[in-house]
Amino acid sequence: MIYFIGIPGLIPFYLCFYNIDLIFLDFNKEMLVVYSSVILSFLGAVYWGLYLTSKNKVAIIFSVTPCVYVFFILAHDLKFELTLWYLMFGYLVVLGFDFFFYFREKIIKTDYFILRLMLTAGIMPTHLLYVI
Repeated sequence: MIYFIGIPGLIPFYLCFYNIDLIFLDFNKEMLVVYSSVILSFLGAVYWGLYLTSKNKVAIIFSVTPCVYVFFILAHDLKFELTLWYLMFGYLVVLGFDFFFYFREKIIKTDYFILRLMLTAGIMPTHLLYVI
């Protein structure tokens, strides 16, 4: 079920990358920054849930980190390419925490961990190909 919900979340990244305009919305590079920022912020919510089920103090601290990180990126109104580099770094940090909570703390389920690997692998090209 999580794959059925998670994988389609990649569609807006690729619509933005290819600058697809739909009747009601223009998917362009500015929309890529907005969508990527929302998704990166959302990833912190997972750690809030991990804290509620495991009482792991690192999880509760990390639960707000992606949102605060994205806020500071957007608040500095950086150039587009630099913003994407910072967002990519954020995704990699979150993936690093996923590794930590999966392998060391053992509080992330295998199917979620695999999904996160797939999603990060799907997100990175849409950012990287814009900046190189």
